[in-house]
Amino acid sequence: MDNLITQISGYAASFFLIISFLIKDQIKLRAVNLIGCIFFVIYGFRLDYAWPIIIPNAIIAFTQIYYLWIKPIPKEESQEDNIN
Repeated sequence: MDNLITQISGYAASFFLIISFLIKDQIKLRAVNLIGCIFFVIYGFRLDYAWPIIIPNAIIAFTQIYYLWIKPIPKEESQEDNIN
């Protein structure tokens, strides 16, 4: 069962990462990428503390949180990104 949870978290992380590359809206992209990063951190911990997986994804997750909640993108700027 533990191995199954590890595999599911790894596949979920990869899925959300790939989906984030297909999204144009910057806010949605950051949110989906944040979910992927969280799954990668979980995956890294499930692999007996795989720090090369945990550290960069934790940093990216905190960066996504910063831009989503602490310094959100103005609506006008976000809409211009969708047009281009």
